[in-house]
Amino acid sequence: MQIFIKIFTVFFITMNMQMLYAEERLIFGADIKQIAQSYLAENGIYNEILVSEKRAYFSCNEQMFVTQKNPSSWYTLQASCGEPARWSISFRTQDKAIETQQIGQDNLSNSVQIVFTKRNIPKGKVIEPDDLVMKWADFGTARGAYIKLDNIVGQKAKRNLSRDAVIKARHILANNAVNKNDAVLIISGSAAVRIVTYGEALSNGKVGDMVLVRNSSSLKQFKAIVTAEKKVSPLTNIN
Repeated sequence: MQIFIKIFTVFFITMNMQMLYAEERLIFGADIKQIAQSYLAENGIYNEILVSEKRAYFSCNEQMFVTQKNPSSWYTLQASCGEPARWSISFRTQDKAIETQQIGQDNLSNSVQIVFTKRNIPKGKVIEPDDLVMKWADFGTARGAYIKLDNIVGQKAKRNLSRDAVIKARHILANNAVNKNDAVLIISGSAAVRIVTYGEALSNGKVGDMVLVRNSSSLKQFKAIVTAEKKVSPLTNIN
């Protein structure tokens, strides 16, 4: 009888623990993989997600987000629980052949349109629409390539790119007017009276973006709007 009671007690405790864990909604690799694939597809990237689908991570009862860990690379992503994040993990991706698209022509059934360079593009040049062209390519050539011009236009060439080259994430950089640690001109005042001082950018930003800046003289930190290359205007100076 005592043995029966012990067995029943262990069974009861085990069932309660399982119910408790179920309520916590564990996040598995399969969940992260699905969210990451949607995120990459929205940006025209079809890399393979290197996450074990069966691996259990942490519990999360909020929305999961996936972002690039490095703005210039699609090979490392970060998954976060909630906003602000309760927890986050990083994981890798790798080049993968883009899935077959239905294009209605038998001779092109194993091809996909991707972005090529239309002309030679020197290192550091801001890429424009006229620098690019869409062409059909087989899946081997299309691995890791872009399928939308919008994802490339406005970025900077990280190195010299020859004509008819396939552009991939490793070939381009974000075209920031201000980069972290840059020396910047802080311009405040009105059109009649301008006050110009020097500072240091503490974050990256394009023209129109808000960045954090430190005044070189007072060492005070404040938010400013990027107005031009290496130039910012304090928020209090924006009408």
